[in-house]
Amino acid sequence: MTVKPLPVLGVVGAGTMGSGIALVALYAGCEVYLQDAYPQVLEKASAYIQSHLEKKEQAAKFSKLHLVSQLEDLALAGLVIEAAPEQIELKQDLFRKLDAICPPPAVLATNTSTLSVTAIAAATSHRQRVAGLHFFNPAPVLPLVEVVCAAQTSQQTLDQLVAFVQALGKTPVVTGDTPGFIVNRVARPFYGEALRLLGEGAATHEQIDQIAEQGGGFRMGPFRLMDLIGLDVNAAAMRLLYEQSFGEPRYRPHWLQAQKLAEGALGRKSGRGFYEYNDDVKGVKAEADKPTIGGTGRVLISEGTWAPGLAQLCRQAGFEVDSVPEPEQQAVACFVVAGRGEEASRLVAWYDQSLPPEVPLFVQCADLALSEAVTWVRHPQRLIGFDGLFFAGGSAATLVASAGGLRNQAEQLVRSLGKTPVWIKESPALVLPRLVCQLVNEAAFAELESVADGLTIDLAMRLGVNYPRGPLEWGQQLGYDKVLAVLDHLFAEYHEERYRACLRLRQWARM
Repeated sequence: MTVKPLPVLGVVGAGTMGSGIALVALYAGCEVYLQDAYPQVLEKASAYIQSHLEKKEQAAKFSKLHLVSQLEDLALAGLVIEAAPEQIELKQDLFRKLDAICPPPAVLATNTSTLSVTAIAAATSHRQRVAGLHFFNPAPVLPLVEVVCAAQTSQQTLDQLVAFVQALGKTPVVTGDTPGFIVNRVARPFYGEALRLLGEGAATHEQIDQIAEQGGGFRMGPFRLMDLIGLDVNAAAMRLLYEQSFGEPRYRPHWLQAQKLAEGALGRKSGRGFYEYNDDVKGVKAEADKPTIGGTGRVLISEGTWAPGLAQLCRQAGFEVDSVPEPEQQAVACFVVAGRGEEASRLVAWYDQSLPPEVPLFVQCADLALSEAVTWVRHPQRLIGFDGLFFAGGSAATLVASAGGLRNQAEQLVRSLGKTPVWIKESPALVLPRLVCQLVNEAAFAELESVADGLTIDLAMRLGVNYPRGPLEWGQQLGYDKVLAVLDHLFAEYHEERYRACLRLRQWARM
């Protein structure tokens, strides 16, 4: 088998992304021409690249790096990757010049994360050789590269770029040229819904991050991740997606983003974002306390499927589990784990009538509101809303109390099950059901619109943003019928197109 030699690589722009891409190529043995018009930027990039090559004991490869200031110095490159700022006019001007400087068969690629590759290619005379090659920051670390097929990109160009990415030791995913491609598009609800929860006062940004990380298994919560990416970068991506989709409500920017930008709070790079940063503290990550596991008594769990793993969790903690109240055997708590379509109202009312008012009655609130459940009972003070869908899987449990609710008893029980209670205000679908089900919905839209197939979408989200599992895989695990029920609940509460369920998701829910 003949191994094709790596092309001479030209990189336009020696900033964070450009220097990172150059470093990745040098690791693989490429000859690299790194271009930037600003000498100080080239000097910084050179120091960064040399330092990292030395750390990897590959200092000899530094001789393959050529720092140049003119685009004309890239004339011999077989592949040029543009990594300039996200401005369509700037990129079109660069590609117009590169089209004249680098004759075919050289391939021209843009590292844009949100702009139309087709619009960038339109500035050239050889559009078949233009494609997107979207690396993720930090490029030397993250394994994913999106290979974006523009309207006139040839199959030969795509094949060359896929082979190049593989030669770098990265994982390529081919995607259509739609706003945000795969990752930046599908990830939007993770930030957008978190911002909305914060803006509505449902929870603090620390609580939302804690629930996402300790309850859902995300490596970083949405606010810590926005601080890491840069609030200006994240806000620009949201704005561009909103504009390019002609005002799609799912991508609507939030006023909190504009407020943070106005005060110069851009995240880690400015020393302040949603969190404060200094030389010693790189953001505040909520650490879970460690409740003492173990309890005694009888826990009632209703019929229903909206709290998978709860019964096993209770038994492991030492509780007896049953479903029917018995006067001679007092229950310490009761969980109603039925959804709206599983007669939750009947079960909540029946347990309320059958149990003493001092017994806390937990009601799953992924597809129904606690304020609605209050209307079904005689003793509303006993009601505690909880996130049943994610309760057993993580170390943090999301809880909502009704007015005068039995918070102390509820918190003691939750801690005895090994969970850290996180109390928030009532909000439709709480936190994790809302975040995750909107991610599943967005992935379904991407699949429906042929951005990529489902397996590719899941792979991209795992590798590009380190999600604990792909969104469609998550949807299958939760049950597409439950995801649909959560989205319909959100739509019923807000009456906004933002929460309309994708046609493909409705089809999957019927299977």
